[in-house]
Amino acid sequence: MPTFGVVVYMLSETPHLAACLKSVAWADEILLLRFGGGAARFEAEAISALRVHAAGSAAEAEKFAAEIKTDWVLRLWAEERLEEGLADEICALLGEGSRAAPVGIPVRSYILRRWAEGGVSDPGPALRLGRNAREIPSGWWDKTPAASRTTRGWIGDYGCAKLSDAVERVQSLSDFWAERLRAESAPPGPAKTALASLRALVKMLWINRVLSRGLAGIALSALASYAVLLSGAKHWEAKHVKKK
Repeated sequence: MPTFGVVVYMLSETPHLAACLKSVAWADEILLLRFGGGAARFEAEAISALRVHAAGSAAEAEKFAAEIKTDWVLRLWAEERLEEGLADEICALLGEGSRAAPVGIPVRSYILRRWAEGGVSDPGPALRLGRNAREIPSGWWDKTPAASRTTRGWIGDYGCAKLSDAVERVQSLSDFWAERLRAESAPPGPAKTALASLRALVKMLWINRVLSRGLAGIALSALASYAVLLSGAKHWEAKHVKKK
């Protein structure tokens, strides 16, 4: 049977890390990559396949991610977890021996005590399961091809369960994306950033059927749009504003 690995990206301290790791504890390999100063608090001895690296940059994270040599690799943010049924579906996919990749997985966010479609980091379905461990999920800035197939099960994102935590997560994501944008040969300018932010808002409202998800869908759409806009603004500031 093909082997299965997981890369978990932790941008800041989060109370959801233990649940995230527990949901994939059955994997052959698990690599936790920590950015910034967030402390990784969990019972490491309960997950024998787990390795932890502190990554100072996105480039360093890609180097560490390349250490996973499994046939399939799933990528998660530390605030996420596999919801009921998705693990069985992934196991069945591995058992089929299918080489179709990448695989799209729906993402749902728990916010304002309701589930909304998509997430601050991804519109969903997100390209999270594939063959290349080096690819860091870059969400709204991602230019990867369409998924070869999409799972019925879904990833639950709990990073926006509390609005205060959601705002902090947007800050962490925007720092991460801004660094990635600075490394691109043709990074987006102000106009492209504004359009990308508007596109994120419209797409999230559309997948949540505008008002059918109520305030939860609207709030999640606004947060996703703001995350894109803020990352572009931070990139522009780093490039054009001289530090005193």
